[in-house]
Amino acid sequence: MMKKRFWAVVLLIATVGVGPAFAAETSVKGTVYADWMLNSTSGANNYNAFTIDRAYFGAESKLSDYTNLRIVFDIRPERFSTSATRLFDSEGDTVNVPSLSAYSGYPVVLKYAYADVKIKPWAKILKARIGMQPTMYLYYVEGYWNRRYIEKSANDLNGWTSTSDLGLTALANLDKQGNLGEVGASVLNGTKYNDFVDKNNNKDLNFFGKLTPFYNDSNFSQVALFGQFYTGVQNVTLAANESGSDWKRQIASVGGKLAYQKKVDFCADLDFQTLGQGLGNADRKQRALSLFGSIYLNELAPSSSLLKTLNLYGRFDSYDPNTKVADDGYSLVVAGLECAPVKGFRASLAYKQKSPQATGALDEKYVMVNTEFKF
Repeated sequence: MMKKRFWAVVLLIATVGVGPAFAAETSVKGTVYADWMLNSTSGANNYNAFTIDRAYFGAESKLSDYTNLRIVFDIRPERFSTSATRLFDSEGDTVNVPSLSAYSGYPVVLKYAYADVKIKPWAKILKARIGMQPTMYLYYVEGYWNRRYIEKSANDLNGWTSTSDLGLTALANLDKQGNLGEVGASVLNGTKYNDFVDKNNNKDLNFFGKLTPFYNDSNFSQVALFGQFYTGVQNVTLAANESGSDWKRQIASVGGKLAYQKKVDFCADLDFQTLGQGLGNADRKQRALSLFGSIYLNELAPSSSLLKTLNLYGRFDSYDPNTKVADDGYSLVVAGLECAPVKGFRASLAYKQKSPQATGALDEKYVMVNTEFKF
């Protein structure tokens, strides 16, 4: 398996190398997240470690005036773990199995592999996308949060949907330049890009949109509203007496960004999910709220050489995995100072605290240094 992944990367590099022979415009891109983390949780004994949290490598090619291609590989640490459990053997004796964990290095996973095709005669407004592609609401949220190298967005962090899925999408700009926003609809497998086995024959539908109403106002051009409705079936194997509605999945999301020039911004992301629990069982309802914002010191004090590369940022999440059960969720706080001295490099010193609502549960506390390198 590792040999196959290795040769897949070699093939990509070789393809890019001969790109000019096949496409007028081809660019190679890469990203690396290199981090250091100190666990200051009570009882963790200040455990700390350096890690490569993510590396991306890929290429984008303009095949024609109407067709573009994108391929991206995701290279990340793979960790496996199982919870402690209790089993019973054939004689009725109890066997306690401890929790187990294993580390298997850095596998290569295909994250994006899709083509965009502009539709004549509406090429400036309408296009189709097919393949392993971004799920668009997460794409919007992560674009406005813009710090995935520090933490995932709330929806992705809690495993509601994947940032990429196999499917077909229709995208329409709200104006010919796409400045006012866009709307679209996707038909998706409903699986994760790193576990794309489709376990039933149902497909998911995702309706989404983004509006930037003041794009031509220099003070408020970044103000945006975005939302989605996602409906389908969880990726489970259905029993003979079950239908897709017994394992339904529905997500309603709304978000927005308020910003003044490039000096300060504030964003919100609110998500509601309903999950079927199988034949004869009540649905589970979940809720997630994420608030985040930034103060760009370089814009507030452009004459200061000390502050010209610095940003302050903060984020607060509240997550409830079952709205009918009390004290089963958690809150998350991330705050830090970010430095972006040159194009293609960012670094952040941050504090993160995850606070479970359960009585007696310990707060998880971390001090982090995160970096992002891009080319």
